[in-house]
Amino acid sequence: MMDGVLNINKPSGMTSHDVVQAVRRITREKRVGHTGTLDPMATGVLVLCVGRATRIARYLEAGEKEYKAVMHLGVTTDTLDAEGRVLETRSCGPPDRSQLLHALKQFIGTIMQQPPAYSAIKVKGVASYKLAREGKAEPLKPRQITIFDIELTAYEYPFISLTVKCSKGVYIRTLCADLGDTLGPGAHLTSLVRTRSGRFGIDHAVTLDQIADLAAAGILGQVLIPLDEALADFPAMKVEEADAGRIVHGNRIPWHGDSTSINSGLVRIHGPEGRLLALARAANGEIRPELVFS
Repeated sequence: MMDGVLNINKPSGMTSHDVVQAVRRITREKRVGHTGTLDPMATGVLVLCVGRATRIARYLEAGEKEYKAVMHLGVTTDTLDAEGRVLETRSCGPPDRSQLLHALKQFIGTIMQQPPAYSAIKVKGVASYKLAREGKAEPLKPRQITIFDIELTAYEYPFISLTVKCSKGVYIRTLCADLGDTLGPGAHLTSLVRTRSGRFGIDHAVTLDQIADLAAAGILGQVLIPLDEALADFPAMKVEEADAGRIVHGNRIPWHGDSTSINSGLVRIHGPEGRLLALARAANGEIRPELVFS
């Protein structure tokens, strides 16, 4: 049995589902899922949950994301990226750096963003991108997202390079297209790398070839991140034997701590010997198990 998290450096040209399928074949584990898709064109951090770790996917998916993006001013496409059909080429004059910096500030904070038609969002049970390919796309409802910071890292017209820190659910393609419209010339995304997803960074990501080699050598455990470590952004709390018994049976226990110091009210519960027992929610004077591991 294989339980843990893999930090994969996704190659360009593969869908997130393709990567999941590849890891299923390599590990011979059917329970594999990702924690947030990357478009086929994009590369970088794709966090996969294997075995029992699939149960923590939604908690990992909520983490802050960081991207490095390059956009092309003056050309718009139907997919909002370089893989789409060109819709329009505009001959506006290049904006100067001060105009660009001013425009970027308008997108920082909690804003509404309309997902692109070419996305996996379901419309009446059908993926929107499938409808778009058939010319039947329907406008998708704008969603509230948060962009924590945008840094201009390079500007050589018509190309703009950005580093974006944001919440889950942000479409960088849409951000680039909206920025292009704000500046005037329009734009599309030409390259995208996810450099971080929650606590998982690209510096420690492994390729599918490396995963295959490690699995063949029987040492995949070297890069398989244990559940407790994967959840390390949540504070830990150790309980005594009696309370540990209650927790593993899904029962609540009294608590008199300060929930304001706990991220989202969630805490890892460890038994007397330090073993991870559960992810629980601390509120209203009690600890309530939300996900029991042992």
